[in-house]
Amino acid sequence: MMAILKEGINGPFSGKVGSVVGYELNGQAIIRGLPNYVKRKPSPLALVNRNRMKAVSKFLSPIKEIIKLGYKNIAPPGSRVGAFQAAQSHVFQTALDYTEDNIPYVNPEKALLSRGELLTPIVLSLSRDQDKLTIAWEPQPYRGKSYNLLLLAYDIENEASLYEGGATIHSGELEWQLPDYYAKIQQLHIYIAVIDIFTGKTSDSGYAGCV
Repeated sequence: MMAILKEGINGPFSGKVGSVVGYELNGQAIIRGLPNYVKRKPSPLALVNRNRMKAVSKFLSPIKEIIKLGYKNIAPPGSRVGAFQAAQSHVFQTALDYTEDNIPYVNPEKALLSRGELLTPIVLSLSRDQDKLTIAWEPQPYRGKSYNLLLLAYDIENEASLYEGGATIHSGELEWQLPDYYAKIQQLHIYIAVIDIFTGKTSDSGYAGCV
């Protein structure tokens, strides 16, 4: 351990001596103690909470940009909590289930991937033929062309695609041609929502099903 005395024995030092570190910050000599790290085995509760956060992060991280869109009205610019953090909080509190071995995981049916005041579409039917998805929903009273459909196909382990074709919510049905490689994906979780493209308002997402 060695420090440099810049101005003799009475001057400031730079470096590490024992548990003390000296350095300059904005022209001032700063001395601080090193933190004491105590290695402890985590408690069972701490371990459960750690695994819960891992499960939430695993579920949300691949769709981070989609979450920013879906939660932008919950956490607008300037908020103390960001959109992704707001989604984490929601999923952590309401969408976690546990296996028989008490291992936490996110239940896709309980997760809201968008939040808002518009009406959530009611899904009437959902089917899939390899990479083609067909969905029908109850037409909504919104008549303006600005109310568009948001549709997410999510393979939790690998891929996510957001429908951006511009279908209006009062049309009531849609055939969505997914990318070719989706034909090999075994399970896709489908979410549906509404967005007003002029105001940016959205609905809560609805879980349409797994196909």
